Formats: sequence, structure tokens, C-alpha cells
Amino acid sequence: MRRYHEPAQVQIDQAGRPARFQAWGRTYLVVEVLGPHWETQLPWWQPEHAGKTIDQLTVWHWRVRARGARDAVVELEHHAGGWAVVGVED
Repeated sequence: MRRYHEPAQVQIDQAGRPARFQAWGRTYLVVEVLGPHWETQLPWWQPEHAGKTIDQLTVWHWRVRARGARDAVVELEHHAGGWAVVGVED
């Protein structure tokens, strides 16, 4: 999987799952969510995270099959600062 940190605009469905996203100036349709999402925490002990709430420290990870110019498995991250594409496997 190629790693990135590309900002993305993500539309979610009624269940709160990614349904469509825009990155690199293109729109991608999520055709399948691959498995359950998982959560990680930013390192709260580091000075730049001091005083942040648990919601501000939580990062939600989603692995999806997306259709755009070509099909790919994409890893999306959602955190207090927004969404990003962090991995692509095609």
C-alpha cells in the first residue's frame, strides 16, 4: 500500500460510513466498506497534545473499495482536523 497524507472531503451515509470522497481534485465513489473501522489515539503524553479531549485525540480509520479513474482499496482517516487519504492499494 502506498502511503499518503492527502486532505480529503468525505460524504458519509446515514450509518456514518464514508460514501464518497474528493481528493487530488477527483471524486471517488465508495462501493464497499472493507471490514469494521478501527480507532487509534494520538500520543496524549506529547506536549503538542496536552489539554486535548479524547475526541480531539481519536483517529478513526476506514478501509474502503473506491471507484474513480480506476478501482482501488483506500485507507481514510478521520480526526478532529478533518479527513485524509493515508493509503492506496490498486
